[in-house]
Amino acid sequence: MDIEIRAAREGDYKELMKLYDEFVEEDRYSGGNEDSFSEVLVSTENFIYVAEDKGKLVGFVTFSTRWVVRYPTSIAEMDELYVKTDYRRQGLGSKLVEAILKKAAELGCSRMFIDTHIKHEAAQKLSQKMGFTHYGHHFVRDLD
Repeated sequence: MDIEIRAAREGDYKELMKLYDEFVEEDRYSGGNEDSFSEVLVSTENFIYVAEDKGKLVGFVTFSTRWVVRYPTSIAEMDELYVKTDYRRQGLGSKLVEAILKKAAELGCSRMFIDTHIKHEAAQKLSQKMGFTHYGHHFVRDLD
């Protein structure tokens, strides 16, 4: 398996949105061209990395950085991680996470947080395998 992990590019949009549709299913907030992809690509605080196999995107990971008063340096949070079904259990999720851990460290972040849905047991196991520890609970509320 000769898969390249790299930062997303503008030309990845259509293929990446297909992966997002697989990832979020009915939970997608936006339709075609109603998302923040272009803003994220030029942001200095938000990042998208993709896994590419022979010119085809087969996975992605996103993360963001921010300052929190209680830390002397910025922190990072992995926002989303997805690998196509046919490519799972081959270490690709770990490679994507390793790529963002490296980038976050290069940016001077002191800690990375991961928020995963309670039903995503495989993601939770991957997090633990990669040295993350269970930390708190997340809640969500829409702002109207």
